[in-house]
Amino acid sequence: MSVRSYVIQLQAGVGQAILPDHRKMVPGQQYVVDADTFSRFSLGARQSVIQVVSVNTDSSTASGTFFPAQVSNGVNRQIGASGQSFFNVLTQTSTSLTTFSIAGFAAQGASAGGAAGAGAGIQFPQETLSGNANNYSLIGPDGARYILAYNGTSSTLNAGWATVWQDYNNRYISTASGNPLVVKQDGQSVSYVISSNTTLTGVNGAVTTVGTKVGEFAGIPLVNIPAGNFGFVQIEGIHPNAVVASGTPVGSAVGVLPTASGALSASGVLAVPANTTFSVTNTVVSGTALANNIVGTVLTTPASGTGTGQYFAQVELRSRRVKKPYNRFLNKN
Repeated sequence: MSVRSYVIQLQAGVGQAILPDHRKMVPGQQYVVDADTFSRFSLGARQSVIQVVSVNTDSSTASGTFFPAQVSNGVNRQIGASGQSFFNVLTQTSTSLTTFSIAGFAAQGASAGGAAGAGAGIQFPQETLSGNANNYSLIGPDGARYILAYNGTSSTLNAGWATVWQDYNNRYISTASGNPLVVKQDGQSVSYVISSNTTLTGVNGAVTTVGTKVGEFAGIPLVNIPAGNFGFVQIEGIHPNAVVASGTPVGSAVGVLPTASGALSASGVLAVPANTTFSVTNTVVSGTALANNIVGTVLTTPASGTGTGQYFAQVELRSRRVKKPYNRFLNKN
């Protein structure tokens, strides 16, 4: 699905705001912004400043299977030197990192350090670093971003469920219930996620990390990632089948709940947070976009998955760690 534009307005109680395209927003007025402009809104602005009135798309499909532009079959598959397409790469899971490469056009972009060997775009080494996931990321043809993560838990991480960091430094992910997010405020009134020390099982033995972030949104798996496996999670762009609480309105800013609500039994469901009022109690912050683990905006009405007991919607993800710069200029005419 492709979003054409968003109709937005200020939330109740907000006096004014400036759009990324430099237009001034005032109360009681609706504004139409394109998808690229909307993607630049911070998660804090989505939770507390703007309200999405409607989403204009070029498709009537409520949900769909994950397929980037270059898939495993058809004329656009862009098979690379090792016979792997972009879709193949993103949907593979493995207990070890195997070597493969894909064409640069299919990948669009890849993180530094992965250029060894044949092919362009991405290259994974055979070895791992102390049993943990290597820091590799991909940018898809539509601008979506994916990172390679490691499931260091004892259970499968299901496709569509939001995950959080067990160990951000070494790319370990888990369900939201196992690693609660704690946000504090320093003496300069700056909010931060507290650091923890972890010792986690890896393919080459235990991996100990001193001072890593835990509990913050890590990404949404594209396919089921079994325990002890590597797999890609999406951190930016439109995810076609994210697990969302039933009845969540289109346009809502949603966060990762530490425990699921209603009939949902697993953790990691995306939902509108109950508390959006900023407060600090004993240095612990609550009510902010960071504290609520806000991850993005719901684009379609949540639909029941066949035989799953869960509801799925397309969600536009906005990573905190990805900055989208825009150019400011003066009109001299």
